[in-house]
Amino acid sequence: MERNSTEIMAPDSRDETLVSGSELTLVEYFQHLSGPVAQYVRQHQGSTNTQLFSFLALLNAYTPDSYLLMPECQKILGPPDPIHGGPPFEERMKPFTFLISTSSSSSVHMIHPLVAKRAVELLAELGISRSATMKKFMFSVCGDQPQPYILQFIKDLLTKRESGERGREKFSRMIEDIGKKENFYNAVSVLKKASDKFTQNPIFPQTISRLFYIREEITDYKKAEEWAKKAITRAPKNSYVADNLGQIYKNCLMRKATQLKEISNVAKDAFDAFKDVEMKAEREEDPGMEDIARTVSLSNFFNNRGLFGFMQVAKIAFEKLSQENSSFTQNLVNEEEVIDKFVFFEWYLTYSKPDMTSSEPPYFWRDVVLCYEHYTTATAAESTSFTGLLDCLNHGLFMSKGRRARFVEAEKTVSDLEAIRDDLKTIYETTDDVEAAERYILSNIILSNKMHNSPRLTPVRELQTIIHRFLDTEVGHRSPEFYLLVLLLFWPEVEPQVVQEEDDEEVELPSTEDDESNDQIWEDEDNDEEQEPRGEPAQPSLELTFDRDLQQYVTLMKTAYDRSKYAKYLRGRYLLPLFFLGKGSGLSKWIHKSRLDAIVEEKVDSELCVAMKEKRIDEMWIKGEVWGIPEIQDILLPVQGELCHSPTMPQGREKQDVILCVGGKKIMAVAEIEPDASALSPMLFYLGFTIQGPVIFKVGFPHMFGQ
Repeated sequence: MERNSTEIMAPDSRDETLVSGSELTLVEYFQHLSGPVAQYVRQHQGSTNTQLFSFLALLNAYTPDSYLLMPECQKILGPPDPIHGGPPFEERMKPFTFLISTSSSSSVHMIHPLVAKRAVELLAELGISRSATMKKFMFSVCGDQPQPYILQFIKDLLTKRESGERGREKFSRMIEDIGKKENFYNAVSVLKKASDKFTQNPIFPQTISRLFYIREEITDYKKAEEWAKKAITRAPKNSYVADNLGQIYKNCLMRKATQLKEISNVAKDAFDAFKDVEMKAEREEDPGMEDIARTVSLSNFFNNRGLFGFMQVAKIAFEKLSQENSSFTQNLVNEEEVIDKFVFFEWYLTYSKPDMTSSEPPYFWRDVVLCYEHYTTATAAESTSFTGLLDCLNHGLFMSKGRRARFVEAEKTVSDLEAIRDDLKTIYETTDDVEAAERYILSNIILSNKMHNSPRLTPVRELQTIIHRFLDTEVGHRSPEFYLLVLLLFWPEVEPQVVQEEDDEEVELPSTEDDESNDQIWEDEDNDEEQEPRGEPAQPSLELTFDRDLQQYVTLMKTAYDRSKYAKYLRGRYLLPLFFLGKGSGLSKWIHKSRLDAIVEEKVDSELCVAMKEKRIDEMWIKGEVWGIPEIQDILLPVQGELCHSPTMPQGREKQDVILCVGGKKIMAVAEIEPDASALSPMLFYLGFTIQGPVIFKVGFPHMFGQ
């Protein structure tokens, strides 16, 4: 019974047809499998068509988009080939024919993944196991020069770990099933076959290694270590491959080591392994660095596992050794190394997260903090570093990294922030150092977000004077934080201006004191209508004391980022917005992201479980729903800009220049949007800042555009 390639429909019930235009249901396909197919397999287990059917079933059951090309299928079936007078492919594949589909491109696959899964289960019941099928598949299709597409399917079958609600699975679905439905050693045997077949690929010995130390029922750290080292010899420059050895020692330390000497020795091995990971990660470069692509290992992201693994091992060692000999712990771990790595993760997690849809797992920050507090007398939550100050307004929020780490975290009070500001003022006045100045200025902006009219706030002009002293020194060598503060302090004051849109809805647009259109605002100063106070009074005459070429400082900030440690370590990660332009004046016009987060969290159902609440909050940001919340619209100030067409970017996206009108001048920003969303007419945006520079959120849409 033959069927042409047709559109596949996912069956939602027993009565829905599996193939469009067919009267067959999923149940009928299963009945055919259990009937004629099962009977044929019992009698012809060794036949080439049964073997090919088992290969296709295994492929599509675990990698639904996989296939074999017709020449490979004919090779498996053996002679006579149809081109030499043999019977047609469909004839040779009976009684499996109508369970298989052949596309116009001569690719052969099962009619549907659900049929493939049931076929794999049936074949296993008839004595054709998953592990045996996988080994035969590699033997049959992987000669001296196997096809690249087949190699990729094999790699996916054996090593691709899928993501679920609890994160990534430990192993591929097929390896998991072989381990559960056959046994542990069959899973190892399949991977050994792949390792022997593909002698240059490190992922197969690495996966074997992981099996030996992750499977608690059959844990063998010695074998895990041997296979991890074998993987490293195949990829000696790859930090991700090297990380596996550190994970083995860390797990051995955590689960097995109990005696003082054993704890010390295993911890030292783990430290050495993770330092090796850190060293290799430092040498890895972004794939965009084409000029060095042949001399170093490449990675889209900086591998933080060496740094984080060190902190985890130090934490475990402290907790085990402190019960026996606290001085021994101090000799094992250098306090300065712990502090340096804590500082790294403090800014790493304040400025970025893996992508827009995910964050580091809760244990990540928890382990970093506990390690830091084990080896120092400091408290992480009391940090007044630049990033510590940026993060302190997040304290107490549901999505703060402290709350996610399950710490009891108190919200910072006005008196707390005023005390911090006073301490940092004293430090600045004592040291007259640019970093001390940055922290002092930022403490005022943070305090303004908590209480815009605090009597302890330093006037804007005084803060401008402080940072202006450093503007003409070491030009081009300042930090991104420095230029962030320059832009926040010298951004022109604006007043909302009501204009009529085509649909007659009133929309507030900003205008600046430098615009000619602003004349009427100044003429209306004696208007008797009472105005709502918006924080610190604007001081335009003070700002005009300095040359405010904002585009110059936007460029300097981007340049500072590109040459800083952030460009290396944050590559590939989503940069978090830190501040947004609001409707206030002076310092209060800069809205810390925590204020938006607090509004969003109030909108989410408090009865949702933690995981669902986090997912819903992330969803609101991703879909842009946050920009439609009235409370957020009330505090943010839209700015007007235009999108200009630029050369297309890879993968069907266009690179857009955004021209913002600020203080009578134009500021350029780079935007990435879907091609059909481009427009030349003026548009409204919400303006924010990451550590890289200005970012643009299109009002009413989820897109974020950035430098």
